[in-house]
Amino acid sequence: MKTAVVTGANAGLGYAITTGLIREGYRVIMACRNEAKAAAARTALLQAHPNANLQVLPLDLSDLGSVENFAKLFAEQVGQLELLINNAGITDVPLARNAAGHEMQMATNYLGNFALIGRLLPYFNKDEQCRIVNVGSLAHRFGKLALDDMNWERDTYKPMKSYARSKIALMTFTCELNRRLQGSNILVLGAHPGFAATEITKKNDSYKEKSKLSLWIQSKVEPLIPTPDDAARATLLAALSDDVKGGDYYGPGGFLEIGGKPAPAKLNPAAKDPELGRKLWEVSEQMTGVSYLDSEGEKEAVPA
Repeated sequence: MKTAVVTGANAGLGYAITTGLIREGYRVIMACRNEAKAAAARTALLQAHPNANLQVLPLDLSDLGSVENFAKLFAEQVGQLELLINNAGITDVPLARNAAGHEMQMATNYLGNFALIGRLLPYFNKDEQCRIVNVGSLAHRFGKLALDDMNWERDTYKPMKSYARSKIALMTFTCELNRRLQGSNILVLGAHPGFAATEITKKNDSYKEKSKLSLWIQSKVEPLIPTPDDAARATLLAALSDDVKGGDYYGPGGFLEIGGKPAPAKLNPAAKDPELGRKLWEVSEQMTGVSYLDSEGEKEAVPA
């Protein structure tokens, strides 16, 4: 039985992704910040799929200590995986910082994923094709990396601008990670859900309240917003299809990539820049204290 780790598996898109993997026979490690909600989600999933193999392990991506602890628990209790789906994220939150001083959206949506992958790389099955799927966002297209101000210490903080910056960081890293793992048995892909009706979007009504286009959005866009099950299809295609390759990026193929059948999606050209990817990697190692894979992919990953 293949093993998948899904971050944020207890709700919304992550719950739908987990359901899809259960149907494909995967054992799923539900990596979640809120253990009580994760346990409730696990119970609900087992009621719907009594033969599912599910395990909850605590993970708060905004906390590098939690990432390290998760990797240790994984090594002790699981030991091997074939698939990692980095789905968890936050959006449009007031300025806050973690214990290391990192801005919270960058910490959760990008730096935690960078550290998690580094700590889990030693445990990918070396005898099977494995995959890492990083879940992005339409917002990454509007993001601009500021490598000298990753923590919003100079620029005026704007929540959605910060979110877009964290997601372009994640996609730039995804492309760089794919370059560094070429020739290995691990494929690295990206996917985005469109504009999905998940817990994040349910809790975030600012796009209605603040946008001058609110009436147009409500009348034209909202009917197109996919359910979490529909939104999960692009990620599941990236994770499961035999017809994908490393570096691919998928999303809904409908109007403005809001919804629709999975299809190749538009990637911000900046994310493909090898020099930007290399510099981002160096900054990320400095910020997280986690070092792995030099530019030729030769450095050993950090052990848990």
